Amino acid sequence: MMSNQQFDVWKEDAWPALKSKVEEFHLLGYHHADEEAVWDCVVEKLRKKKDYVRFHVVINMILTLRLSEYMNRLTIQSYKESSSDTSDLHALIDDIDNHSSSKRHLT
Repeated sequence: MMSNQQFDVWKEDAWPALKSKVEEFHLLGYHHADEEAVWDCVVEKLRKKKDYVRFHVVINMILTLRLSEYMNRLTIQSYKESSSDTSDLHALIDDIDNHSSSKRHLT
């Protein structure tokens, strides 16, 4: 796996393709799309590739990214964030319970 490959150096050069893809998503009615989120989606897919990725492959992946792929990634990301928020919330509630129960024992 080519996890050592740095894609961020190409981000500025790929910006026109990212902008074009975001405009396409806007025309399709999805107005919340932005260049950063599209870039993150494409980079996530690229990191799964085993071989070194050339710049033209990056551009091709941006331009052929389907709205459904983009939305699936956002949905999965949202679920992951909500589950971590839920576990953080449960940990916070446990801390509050432990703190309040220890105060009750002291009085």
